[in-house]
Amino acid sequence: MKKQLITYFLFFVGICFSQQSKKLIHGYIIVEKTAISNVHVINKSSNIGTITNDFGWFEIPVSLDDTLQFTHVNFETKEIKISKDIFIEGKINITLKEKVYILEEIVLEKPKSIFHIDKDILPPPKVNAKTLRLPYANTKPKKDKAIVKFRSGGVVNLDNLINAINGNNRREKMLKKITYEDKVLSEIRKYFTDDFFITDLNIKKENINPFLNYCFKKGIINLFNKKQNIILTKVLMKESKVFPQKIKTEVALINKN
Repeated sequence: MKKQLITYFLFFVGICFSQQSKKLIHGYIIVEKTAISNVHVINKSSNIGTITNDFGWFEIPVSLDDTLQFTHVNFETKEIKISKDIFIEGKINITLKEKVYILEEIVLEKPKSIFHIDKDILPPPKVNAKTLRLPYANTKPKKDKAIVKFRSGGVVNLDNLINAINGNNRREKMLKKITYEDKVLSEIRKYFTDDFFITDLNIKKENINPFLNYCFKKGIINLFNKKQNIILTKVLMKESKVFPQKIKTEVALINKN
């Protein structure tokens, strides 16, 4: 009986220790001062993952000595080990490098005349929409030069898409958009003061910026610009009642794991 009690005691002590050894850390992922969205952040030690939002911000539970992996289709994969300093500070900012693709060697030959016929090779069959009798084979698509996000389901112009991937247009527009939105969110925080968020909304100081990002889709920037501060205050008060529940749910999931 005594041995069983000791075994149960050690078991519960182990559970408590494992719960205390986990912590939520957050940070931003940037490339040349530009925030990067849709970066996959994976804790390889616990198989827990998340994705950065439009501001390059992420949050993930970790333990000391865990390994975080950051991957994106256009950037080199990076891994970071959670050191004691990172674990205590609770935040980390990551800088990624763009992938470099090496093209294979191309040999240029003398062009042949359009009337040249190679007797050893039979002409290949002509395959196109008409020969395959596909529907709308004679329809010509309208040229669309606008760049549309993939998740919107719109058609993307190839030239503009290549320019966007190469960073000729997308980075500059994204940087201006993020800089403007970040500036307005900072003005909203300054206008209401930290005391309003902490005392009236019960938002911890370190969670004020994540809370404003959480309320971003509720149109708070538009309300602030139109000086509809009464409506804006109501929105912040309403969302503050849901935001703590979200934090509690994430902490509960961490403790459960």
